[in-house]
Amino acid sequence: MKKRVFTTLLALGMVLQLTACSFNTCKESGCDDEIYEEGYCKYHYYLNAGNEFLKDIIN
Repeated sequence: MKKRVFTTLLALGMVLQLTACSFNTCKESGCDDEIYEEGYCKYHYYLNAGNEFLKDIIN
């Protein structure tokens, strides 16, 4: 029983560690820059904000 609990906690810890490390870079495909806001680096954040602004003006 103790081995099962230990193994489960160890596996959970590994999964959490791997997911925590993957969110340090921009979510844009191929970009490895650090996150600025909303999961994007500074360049892609402003690029996305500009696109959203233009969509709001057009609609």
